[in-house]
Amino acid sequence: MRLQDFDFRIWNNNSKTYEAETIVESLGFITGVLNQLSYEKPTIDYEIELFTGLYDKNGKKIYEGDIVSYITFQGTTLFYFVTINKDINIFEIFRIANLEKFELYNTTESDRFSLYLFSKINDMKDIEVIGNIHNKAELLEVKELK
Repeated sequence: MRLQDFDFRIWNNNSKTYEAETIVESLGFITGVLNQLSYEKPTIDYEIELFTGLYDKNGKKIYEGDIVSYITFQGTTLFYFVTINKDINIFEIFRIANLEKFELYNTTESDRFSLYLFSKINDMKDIEVIGNIHNKAELLEVKELK
């Protein structure tokens, strides 16, 4: 990913909403967040979620924390959770075994992939962002409709 593609979103755990809609707004907002977090006991609880540099089949940006659906060549729909492996600084996806309970398959074995390699092996037109870690309840409605 090039620096010009750098993007992120900010989740406010207190209000349960995303803050700022654009990178410019986010940069201004994050300055305040970082200042607040430098206090001994910050009163805010934010998560910064990075853009992976990839887009789904609808042109929607894929961020850390997103839940994506993938349609296999057999027509089976699989669900994955996007995260960062901080040990080796790559985006990974973990296959979700139970979307309702948000249970992942064994994350140390074969249901864990580099998102970049996954995107090279599979066609991105078969991958769709269906939500994120913060709106799991809404995902269940989507799953039931399909």
